Amino acid sequence: MKIKIKVIVSSVLLLLSPLSLALPSIQHWQTNNGVQVYFVPTEGLPILDAQLVLRAGSSADGDKNGVAALTSALLTQGAAGLNAQDIAERLDSVGAQLSASTSRDLTTISYRSLTDEKALQTSWQLLKAVLSKPSFPLQDFNRIKARTLLGIKQRQESPGVLGQLALYQEIYKNHPYSHAIQGVESTVKEIQVNDLKQFYQQYYVANNLAVVLVGGISRDQAERMVEELVVDLLAGKKAAPIEAVLTPQKGKVIHLEYPSEQTHLLYGLPVLQHNDPDYFPLYVGNHILGGSGFSSRIVKEIREERGLAYSAYSYFHPMIQKGPFVMGLQTRNEKAKEASMAVKQTLRTFIQDGPTDEELMAAKKNIIGGFALKLDSNKKLLGNVVRIVVSGAPLNYLNSYMQKIEAVTQQQIKQAFQRHLKMEKMVMVTAGQSVVQKD
Repeated sequence: MKIKIKVIVSSVLLLLSPLSLALPSIQHWQTNNGVQVYFVPTEGLPILDAQLVLRAGSSADGDKNGVAALTSALLTQGAAGLNAQDIAERLDSVGAQLSASTSRDLTTISYRSLTDEKALQTSWQLLKAVLSKPSFPLQDFNRIKARTLLGIKQRQESPGVLGQLALYQEIYKNHPYSHAIQGVESTVKEIQVNDLKQFYQQYYVANNLAVVLVGGISRDQAERMVEELVVDLLAGKKAAPIEAVLTPQKGKVIHLEYPSEQTHLLYGLPVLQHNDPDYFPLYVGNHILGGSGFSSRIVKEIREERGLAYSAYSYFHPMIQKGPFVMGLQTRNEKAKEASMAVKQTLRTFIQDGPTDEELMAAKKNIIGGFALKLDSNKKLLGNVVRIVVSGAPLNYLNSYMQKIEAVTQQQIKQAFQRHLKMEKMVMVTAGQSVVQKD
């Protein structure tokens, strides 16, 4: 039934004119203790999706790198007198889902439930327990800490992961974004359960929380539920601003020797904050350059013209402070030097000349034509609303999204890329086995 409903909804959305698509209204209010709430009521499916958004990412770790991720990992392991099995069984009994994750900027607690009374009441009380009364059981802490340390060791077996970590460490230097989200062995070993409790007490507070809901409940119901959810939270303080990112003043090439048949290549620079005025030209430009799969320019240059890799890509990752622009690919070790030169030349040409008329027209058609599919489920809509909340964009952001895409010009793309991407400052990381070139 769920599959049939989604197919019908998607089909209807595809038949609509994208520029005339009716978009949901985001409702906003504040709870009695200061929590910001964002709500989109939907009709049809009896499902409620929610995300609790906290400024408690790994950038807040301080000298205990890994504490934010460990804290979020322990939330569902015990709360309000329940252990991990109790929580899992009660969620399963009503078909609900509850999880937590940490990024560099944020920790998010994700929730999904059916909207019938029993399911909502059971699952919402569990969400409240996890948010307000986590117990951080010592046995579960030790188990998850050991699992984290094992994962850190396993990173050494992945040249792609090692390359990404090296890129972040180089382009962000001493900034908190340079740290691995899960931490490193030396810091995680030193973290104790009391460190998690202190982190929780500082960051899991009303003034540092936003609640986003999308689903089949009324505004009145949403207000009551959120008030109940957050009533036991301390007011606390909003997390301190993340320090500004300093762009590298000089480029660098880093090679990580690794016994593999393929070399992973990454090329990047800190570039884009949320709500940068150049966001739309950069987004459309990157769609053309390396964000549209096999139709992107970098794939044509790297794969079709030179046969250096099966695929290649580029992306901008906006963050609270400057997030990275990254180009990447995998190639045979003996082709690594040629591939690195091709990546640089492809980017240099795009910065200098911008896209062609045909590329820009095709990109706009593709982005606008696919916009409805970004909103065709509760979860996708929830993700879009969370991005609006985190970025501080206007609540009617989605209403003008397609018009802003349509308005992007070749000149705007070229100028935006020239402003933000300086070839002489970019960092290249390769991870693979060096090959002695034969004459």
